Amino acid sequence: MAFLDILNIPGLLGTDLHAFKRANIYDKLDLGLAGVVALIGVSVLILNGFSSPLTCVPAGCSLSGTSTNCALDWTYQSGLCKNEVLSLPDANFHYLLVVLALLLVGLLTVPIYWGSNASKELFDNFYYIWAKLKNGDEECKDVEWKRRMHFVLDQLKSGKTLSTRYAIYHGLALVLDLVALVVVGLFTLNFTDLGLDPLGVASTSGGKCAADGFTCAIPNRDLFKWFGVLTCFVLLVKAVINLKCLLFSLGLPGLFGRNFLIYADNLKDNSDKSIYNIQTNPIMVLLHTLLVVLKLIFIAPIQWLLAFCRFYARKHDSPKEIIKRLSATNIRAEQKETKKVEKEAKALETAVNGDDAAVKNGDAAAKNGDAKKEKPKEKEEKKPKEAEEKKEEKKEEPKSTPLVARPAQNWSDLFFIIDILSYNIDQCDLILFMTKINPVPGLENKKVNVDISYLDTSNNTMVVSHTDAGVIESLLDTELATEGGLQIVGWLEGPTGIMWSQKTQDNPKNLAFAVSLGSTYELVSAVYGRGRMLARLQNFTFQCPQDTKKQIKKYGNNVPLSAFISQSLFQKFSSEGVTA
Repeated sequence: MAFLDILNIPGLLGTDLHAFKRANIYDKLDLGLAGVVALIGVSVLILNGFSSPLTCVPAGCSLSGTSTNCALDWTYQSGLCKNEVLSLPDANFHYLLVVLALLLVGLLTVPIYWGSNASKELFDNFYYIWAKLKNGDEECKDVEWKRRMHFVLDQLKSGKTLSTRYAIYHGLALVLDLVALVVVGLFTLNFTDLGLDPLGVASTSGGKCAADGFTCAIPNRDLFKWFGVLTCFVLLVKAVINLKCLLFSLGLPGLFGRNFLIYADNLKDNSDKSIYNIQTNPIMVLLHTLLVVLKLIFIAPIQWLLAFCRFYARKHDSPKEIIKRLSATNIRAEQKETKKVEKEAKALETAVNGDDAAVKNGDAAAKNGDAKKEKPKEKEEKKPKEAEEKKEEKKEEPKSTPLVARPAQNWSDLFFIIDILSYNIDQCDLILFMTKINPVPGLENKKVNVDISYLDTSNNTMVVSHTDAGVIESLLDTELATEGGLQIVGWLEGPTGIMWSQKTQDNPKNLAFAVSLGSTYELVSAVYGRGRMLARLQNFTFQCPQDTKKQIKKYGNNVPLSAFISQSLFQKFSSEGVTA
């Protein structure tokens, strides 16, 4: 399954057209280099054989080959000397290459990222939305379909499955590449004449055996050396590619292929609020990644163990333990009523106590006689009490419910998929796709700006300018900065046929046409980028005046297009009134 995902064989055969090419160029290079290591291992195994050859002759033959013993077949003795003369790298280098090739290729078969149903399902969900919106199906106008779309997009925005699996896969591949590079490099050092042996696995016999009676030579030693150098180079390139892919999964905006995170950070809704929460500080992104890795290594295993023990201990929350929470409005109303009752009871107690004290002290007559004087005092006393009650009510007003801060979406599945697809799909299409799933105006909202467009009366040239499409146009201009930015392409359809436009020097997005006074024209235009049409603009019809003397006196040589439209509409309505 992993090989099919990377090579996209079903797509090449035409049997799986409804799928993305999920593998980018770096994933394909990783697979290709693993295949190169496998090819090197098989080649060395075929050239060397299962056992490394060794040629041994009597010691005197190395100085003079005239002895009769030198002409004898010493194959048996060479076999006996293998254990004594051959070092560990000499005897097992070809097996090492084969084992490493099996490990590198076998890692691709593990369903961590490639071949995983979870990964494929997320890509399929995104493709379903992408295909419907790109083709402009009628189903996209259905309200219920839009709700399902937002549910799927919300899942992609909040999930981090793809980033996690991609990081784990390439992290394991990087570790395996580095280990293989170190081992192959150390083995290769034993085949050189530098005399380096960091592991101490070289043979101490010095090429002699049988009590220095025979001198032995390894014919494939140079073969091992050069194939070892080639394998080290391939493993080094493969490690760099896996490191790049691992850094891709970190979600650093603008670095290592995560350009779309920069664009997403600039997207704002109609109230000028950011639609996505992107962390653009690379230091904070690295710290967050480090915390996640430490949690995965040290805390997650403990949590899994506790959940395992709790599950088998059957300590689950029963329905009896669930307390139904009362409504917040009912609780507040009950609190107010109880406080009022308490205040009334206290007031009655104080009144009764005051009357009793007055009677006992003999002040009842004075109290009855001075009732009129005490009334304003009671009113004055009530006012501060009411003020105190209002202050208490203000103090008792509930505070706003604290909300959890939106987490950073650098590692969300949505932007992971978009950045992965940017290797195979034009980035402009991905930017325009965001206008279909977010409340952001698109390029189709561009219109002819009648206030800026003008007629140059000196040479009867109409210069047409369009309105700005907002943040999407600025993002597309940034993406196409090295290719001239967005371009407006169009022509005029008039009495003499099609009139093609010319570019102006001050603004390349303006269109210039040579027009005839008194003629009616229709502008047909579209927005292009990288030689492709990105959006079709609405047609615009206008009529040039026959006499421009009045406009020249008012506006000068450059007469705005708005003057033509108002005049043509006035003539149209006045002619309709006469005919009526």
